Amino acid sequence: MNELSKLSDVELKNKLASLKEDLEDVENERSFIFKQSGMHVSSGKIVAQMEEFDAEIKKLNECITECDEEINGRNR
Repeated sequence: MNELSKLSDVELKNKLASLKEDLEDVENERSFIFKQSGMHVSSGKIVAQMEEFDAEIKKLNECITECDEEINGRNR
């Protein structure tokens, strides 16, 4: 993310906080949806939803890592 280098320190820290909040929201939503015991959903739909959640979680984790690396690089 070359765009991270263009952000001020405050903007970068705000972006990191926002990404962490988004990650927590996605993980909570994933957990809530897949722990529903009284709901019948086809296995194909469950697999597709799991893949979507996993892809979003992976993307957010990668962005968080990039922000952390940018912050650490500035602190050297």
